[in-house]
Amino acid sequence: MATMDDTRTAEARLTEAEIAAYRDTGWIVPKWEIPQDLIARMRVEYDELLERNPQLESDIILAPHQTNGGSMGVIGSEAWLDFATQPELIEIARQLIGDDIILWGTTLFGKPAHNGKETPWHQDGEYYPIRPLETLTMWIPLDDVTPENGPMKFIPGSHKAHKLFSHSWKGDEGRTIGLVTDKDQFDESLAEPLIIRAGQVSFHDVYMIHGSDANRTDKRRAAFIVRMMPANSLYDHALGAEIGKKHPAQGYGVRPLYLVSGQDRAGNNFSIGHEN
Repeated sequence: MATMDDTRTAEARLTEAEIAAYRDTGWIVPKWEIPQDLIARMRVEYDELLERNPQLESDIILAPHQTNGGSMGVIGSEAWLDFATQPELIEIARQLIGDDIILWGTTLFGKPAHNGKETPWHQDGEYYPIRPLETLTMWIPLDDVTPENGPMKFIPGSHKAHKLFSHSWKGDEGRTIGLVTDKDQFDESLAEPLIIRAGQVSFHDVYMIHGSDANRTDKRRAAFIVRMMPANSLYDHALGAEIGKKHPAQGYGVRPLYLVSGQDRAGNNFSIGHEN
């Protein structure tokens, strides 16, 4: 007999057309949506997180799912781990990167009203200590995303070559990178904005070239980001520690890993970062 969880995950399963679109463009927004009551809970949890961490700017908060200080000394909550591992999200991830999956990171981007920052063209994988490099990013808006409030923009198909362009780090304590040296290698006019409602979810490939404009509107554009990797890749904490010497706020050398589906097939270390 099918359980409630079975029914929920079945409703989230991608169609063959959605999977094909992801392979072709490098990103999709499925028909399935997160229920609005759960989005409301995430908004409340976000407000409480900001109250607990008045020392941090809301534009970027790393690892809110960690309760032991995380990458930025964030006083986080296990609620964000629950949000990140919703059965429906895991089901979609299985279809895109396989049955063996590790959760290795979460982020909250606040994009506050009036001064939500611009993010130049970049690829996330330029600075991830994952070999071979593979990551699925889930982008979950807590607020509606409009053309005016700094939507994320994708260069469709830019993931296909599995190539990392040359990057340079720029501003905000090393957290923002601009894809500057190879910018003539892609056509910026092909960019497609991610205009979605709160509750919809975008999924994109680690090699995707993307960025966003600043938010100059009167309303924030907050989003919860989840990073998952196939468990046949190795998260190299030693390499992460080396990267951390240059960009300590990222905490890549001490990121905790969570096996959320299947088996670990690369000898990943699941003890680092879990100390209380």
